[in-house]
Amino acid sequence: MILVTQGHEVGIGLEVYFKSLLLGPSSWTTHSALYCYKTSVKKTISRLGLPAEISGEGIHLPTGLLKCRWLSPSKFPESSVAMYEALGEIELNTKNVLFTLPTTKSDLVNPKNAKTFYLGHTELLRHHYKNNDLAMYFTSPHLDVLLLTDHIPLKSVCKQVTKKALLSKMKLSLQSLKEIEPRLKNIYFSGINPHAGEDGLLGTEEQKLKNVFDSLISKKFNIQGPFPGDSLFVNRKDHHDLLVYMFHDQGLAPFKAMMGTVGANITLGLPFIRLSVDHGTAFSLYGKNIANSSGAYFCMRKAMDYLEITNGQNSHIKSKSS
Repeated sequence: MILVTQGHEVGIGLEVYFKSLLLGPSSWTTHSALYCYKTSVKKTISRLGLPAEISGEGIHLPTGLLKCRWLSPSKFPESSVAMYEALGEIELNTKNVLFTLPTTKSDLVNPKNAKTFYLGHTELLRHHYKNNDLAMYFTSPHLDVLLLTDHIPLKSVCKQVTKKALLSKMKLSLQSLKEIEPRLKNIYFSGINPHAGEDGLLGTEEQKLKNVFDSLISKKFNIQGPFPGDSLFVNRKDHHDLLVYMFHDQGLAPFKAMMGTVGANITLGLPFIRLSVDHGTAFSLYGKNIANSSGAYFCMRKAMDYLEITNGQNSHIKSKSS
């Protein structure tokens, strides 16, 4: 099953998710389970005028019954409760796929410790599983990007890009990618400094990266770099090549400029597959029925593909849209 967490109740998460189900094959609906609050779902459906009816089992759509885990009201943010409920379920069956709809950083708290806030779903998962090597990977129809550091200040990047940290994170990431994205063959690394250090004239951090590459020799992947961050995209040979960037905006600026919202944010290194859309809550669009659902549609296609991978290529799950 694809376990879907509600996201922020007045964001566009539920809207784009429902629209993707209405546009996709019926298998997307019947292989999903939504962790949500009935009041929030009712408001969204009413505001959008969606062809849906709510029952105790879930939401009846033209594409079938979307099973729902109706959550009880509490003092904690809805998106956080939905997230932790789904985590409890997926840990019982890691062949399921977790699809988290967008929420805000201020709403990502641990119900067992309300004073603990997280900068994103990835940070929540790192804390929950006590694994700092979980990595942010973004995939789209024409571009694949891996970030070696993400939600940290720019001044802290060089401190975190150590040989030990890079080796540990890359080994875990490559292990995950080998399983879920076997099409990826070539990996191109960016440098940290402009011009990849210009042979030491603009910094020596790139020497650390070269030592890491030598330690990551693999029969599965062809690893090259470091290349200047501003020309890394040009050096790739195929749209299936993986581009590895050293920090958040270095990788996501070209990714979002090229792909817009048509991309999936995937956490590598978990015992299951977790993905999300690559956009936020867009509060200003809530209830206006104008949110672009292409990103959620792409994520559902990927989620179904991953569900087939985790359950075996000969399973009854059909991932392709009709």
